Amino acid sequence: MIKEGLKGVKNVSNENSPKGISYKVVDVLVSNVLQRNGVNIEKAKNKLSDAEKQALKEMVEDLKSQVDEFVKQNTKE
Repeated sequence: MIKEGLKGVKNVSNENSPKGISYKVVDVLVSNVLQRNGVNIEKAKNKLSDAEKQALKEMVEDLKSQVDEFVKQNTKE
């Protein structure tokens, strides 16, 4: 599921996943780090090339797959 996060950042999350880290906690922590370092999300989005945006999307999908696989393995135990 893609949901709207803090300051308009879209986050991929699966709130129904068992034993997973709360995505809301991760959203808050990441947003906090970005804010403390003066990162403006909208400006940062505009500075990324199409290739960088695609690479980030692929990385998120890879990480999501890895997390889903990890969760599946741990729920079988």
